Amino acid sequence: MLRMVPLPILGRIAAFIAALLPLPALADTPVVISAAPDKVAVTIYRDPNRGENPIYKASPGAFALITETRTIDLPPGVVTVRFEGVAGGIVPKSAILFGTDPRERNRDAALLSQKGLVDGFTGQGVILKRTDPATGKVTEERATIRSAANRLVVTTARGTEAMYCSGLNQTLVYGGVPNGLSAKPVLSMTTKDQPGGRTTVTLAYIATGFDWDATYVATLSDKGDALEVLAWLTMASGDETSFPDADTAAVAGKVNRTDKTRDNTGAQARAEAESLNKWSDCWPADTTTDGLDEPPYPMSSPPPPPPAPLAVGMMMESDSIVVSARKSAAPALIAKTEDLGDLKLYTIPLPVTVAARSQKQVAFLTADKVQGSLLYRSIVNGDPSDPQQLFRFKNRKLDGLGKALPAGKVVLYQGSRWGTQLIGEAKMDDKAIDEEVELVFGQPTGVTMESTNTGNEKSGWSSQTVVLRNANPFAVTYELEFPNGDIVYRGLPGKMVNKPGKKVWVLTLGPGSETQLNWDFRTLET
Repeated sequence: MLRMVPLPILGRIAAFIAALLPLPALADTPVVISAAPDKVAVTIYRDPNRGENPIYKASPGAFALITETRTIDLPPGVVTVRFEGVAGGIVPKSAILFGTDPRERNRDAALLSQKGLVDGFTGQGVILKRTDPATGKVTEERATIRSAANRLVVTTARGTEAMYCSGLNQTLVYGGVPNGLSAKPVLSMTTKDQPGGRTTVTLAYIATGFDWDATYVATLSDKGDALEVLAWLTMASGDETSFPDADTAAVAGKVNRTDKTRDNTGAQARAEAESLNKWSDCWPADTTTDGLDEPPYPMSSPPPPPPAPLAVGMMMESDSIVVSARKSAAPALIAKTEDLGDLKLYTIPLPVTVAARSQKQVAFLTADKVQGSLLYRSIVNGDPSDPQQLFRFKNRKLDGLGKALPAGKVVLYQGSRWGTQLIGEAKMDDKAIDEEVELVFGQPTGVTMESTNTGNEKSGWSSQTVVLRNANPFAVTYELEFPNGDIVYRGLPGKMVNKPGKKVWVLTLGPGSETQLNWDFRTLET
């Protein structure tokens, strides 16, 4: 016997069940697409693990902080916002949104690509276009994609076959673009319940695949007592997204990063999207270079920038640097320097375009006359090293500089009767204000050294004889540097210069002179 349940009770039961259902089961969450930012700022950090190596152009190893301002029209309630055109190397877990409260976020990996098209058309009809390897004739026929797990499998009028890489022209022609595929990298965020309306939001996130470097172009004075310096920031982007008219800056110094911001960059998803699968990427073949390995890590530095006298008048246009040949003019645009905690921030005063897979150079420092001294030295650690040529100065305003100097390469020039000539290259670490800077730029040609030592097994002491020759028509300053350690010396002159971790013997070599030095040394027993 069936009993009828009163309608009011059914209504209450239905309401109770509806209350237990999650919100998406009642109604689909609306989707709002933000195609591009209204304004963007890019702050690039330097790769601290690169050392003295140049930027790896194929895949820069540092990151950037991207800040985008966007205007979106939101319906009331819970909304999913698709932010198109974000950096391809975005770290989703680093993303923060200001202007409306987010509830969840996703990095959408369904890019418009070979894999995306094949997956989207699996089970559907396409046009198969290929070249007969025997006759060279190009044919077109209807086909249905059956699988793309390990190799592309299609069904044609001939039957079912697994496609292979023939090396000839072959491709699939699709009837459209499957829903859900995007030609741009996308970050989607679902908001909390909000009132809706036109809203200005700020999206900030970390993106990998960026780096920057500093290059100093210095001209040594005729007397060797001063430098004219022009420094450049070289900013590199290996990302697939361009950021036009961006407020751009570079951060100097070393930033500690955790594993949480190194992982989940979407690199694996992008790699899989660029090819059919990770084992076989030769079908379809768009060009003869698709899927090839990246070029090896560059073994040599890029060619040096032009000499400083020819690169001092500069104007910036959105995508290029215009250089004038006015020797006495200062650059029209110089990056501004400010403190960022213990780091230094170099800000470009005008918007520039950080283009995809490109590099850009911007001047950030000029100094007309940095006072210092040109000298020669050998480092004595038992036997003395070959002579080095270097320029030393104090990074202070009194000597013509006094600005934070990020690590980079230094290219040195000097005038001669034949014009400005390259005299050497040096490496420089990060240098703070008032810190001593030494630019070692090679072995000299006019200053030589001969050294011999004889050991005495009975006493344990060795005798060192050094002959220094100066073939130049002018006097030079020579230093013998003795690092503190487990080697002791005797017979050195009483007047030594004490420096952190070492003692220095300073002497002057006259023009065309020869000087002989003698001392004894032995290694302490441990």
